[in-house]
Amino acid sequence: MLRDRHSHFAAMLPRLDPDVALVRQFRATGNPALFEALFKKYQTPIFHLVCRMVNGEDAYDLTQEVFYRALRSLAAFKGDCKFSTWLYTIAKNTCLNHMRENKKRAAMEGYSLDETSEPGEASGGPEPSDPGADVARIVETRELQRAVDGVLAQLTPEQRLLMILRDFEQLSYEEISEITDLSIVNVKSKLHRARLAFKAKFQPYLALVSVDGGDVQAK
Repeated sequence: MLRDRHSHFAAMLPRLDPDVALVRQFRATGNPALFEALFKKYQTPIFHLVCRMVNGEDAYDLTQEVFYRALRSLAAFKGDCKFSTWLYTIAKNTCLNHMRENKKRAAMEGYSLDETSEPGEASGGPEPSDPGADVARIVETRELQRAVDGVLAQLTPEQRLLMILRDFEQLSYEEISEITDLSIVNVKSKLHRARLAFKAKFQPYLALVSVDGGDVQAK
């Protein structure tokens, strides 16, 4: 009986995020293998995020920069959020800084890379019904992947980020809210507009795909 009570009590205690445990061990011991474990776990998803945000440009270098910044800032990580959320936030900032620098550089060279926002983008509201929202399903072939990435590159940085985090990285609305500093209501509203913008821009590529029984296949 006493053992059952202890087991029930232990089950009610919050479990330590294994990533946070690795961070604490690394800070306590300085063992590089501990941070390397985190690097191996998140290298691929962070690279995919970076690659789609910057359309492949300098993606390898920027991914390395994300982890370098994370390593340098690890002492400031308090563990009050998931390590993955903290790391995605660093990746977001790294990508946006890179895009801003490129925009300034292009402007100095006489080119215009001005972004256009969707009308009413700042307004909030619950996410409307969107049965075709799972955009990631159409990414079935390399050709479609290139088309999807090309359309993503036409969206505003914020729209691109929201779609990548939700539709490709499959993060929760709560995690995206923490990463973007937007309310969950605004995340849902802006994400809906981003998906609509994506679908409108993807229209010329619909000949590449056919829907058969709910599955998207290349013709």
